[in-house]
Amino acid sequence: MLNEKETELVLEKAMKDCKGFWKRQGYDELEASIKAIEEIQEMTTDMFSPQGKKLDVRTKEKFVESKKREIRI
Repeated sequence: MLNEKETELVLEKAMKDCKGFWKRQGYDELEASIKAIEEIQEMTTDMFSPQGKKLDVRTKEKFVESKKREIRI
């Protein structure tokens, strides 16, 4: 399992990548952020690692709540 810091790094990269993907699909900033948050909520492992180590659940929950507050949803 990844520790808190490793999980944060994975989630930040996933947020950036997912949001960029949705913006390229034609979604605006807010819609892209919402879609990215939805995808991150479903993540359980490090999607950037072939080993796919498990994410720290509490860190992921805090991250998602923080991102929701940032966009006020």
